[in-house]
Amino acid sequence: MKIRSLLVVSLMLSATHALAATEIIQLNYRMADELLPMAQSVIGDDGRIHAHGNQLIVNAPAAQLGELRELLEQLDTPPRRLLISIDSGEARTGERRGYAVDGSVDAGNVEFEAGRGPTHGENRVRILNRSTDRQGDTLQQIQATEGYPALIQTGQSVPLHSAHIGSYGRLHRETYYRDVTHGVYVIARISGDIVHITLSSSNDRVDRSHPGVIDVQRLDTQVSGHLGEWIELGNARESRQSDQQGLLRQHSESTQKERSMRLKVETLD
Repeated sequence: MKIRSLLVVSLMLSATHALAATEIIQLNYRMADELLPMAQSVIGDDGRIHAHGNQLIVNAPAAQLGELRELLEQLDTPPRRLLISIDSGEARTGERRGYAVDGSVDAGNVEFEAGRGPTHGENRVRILNRSTDRQGDTLQQIQATEGYPALIQTGQSVPLHSAHIGSYGRLHRETYYRDVTHGVYVIARISGDIVHITLSSSNDRVDRSHPGVIDVQRLDTQVSGHLGEWIELGNARESRQSDQQGLLRQHSESTQKERSMRLKVETLD
């Protein structure tokens, strides 16, 4: 019985392979690598498929080959013209609190004077309490061709300064330039009303509160969403806290920054 079962299975496998055929499918508008994942989902484990340039080399049963041809008729179409919109936002909040005494204090035989000193022989206290809230948005748009890369980039070269002690104890100062760029590299592909996006972005900014420091933000992602709708790509948050204390004074400062990015793809055809 065991030998007979193995023989039946062997005959069935031979019959399946006999029904498979090898076919080279020429694509007119798309590259084979672009359509390979969807083609593989149709063929499954019943055959093999390879991409070469604008050709798909398929070895599969006739039924799967027929399904694949129908799918390619829908996908192998002229690439569409697209309008890509990129919205970058930044929100910054800050808070400063503390106090400072304008006056003097005795410590034994020593008198310490702080701030602006006493006024008419009297000490005075200044209370510091300040908060800030800033928001900004940048909208960039570019026309692109479906399946081809599009690049939006702006920037500038900013001077940065450094100093070091030389071999003879001399102080050497140097100025060099660093490119600060803000840009997006994106490729969009459409399947029905769904858009598939491959994106790389850079968002460098000069930190005005810390000279010589450049804030760097990078984002690499692949996302999908509906045509004509905003797609959230990500956000980054940063918090800083500093505290200073001294004789007759105290000061604390906190800042929070949040950056966000979203993208929308629309067809122009």
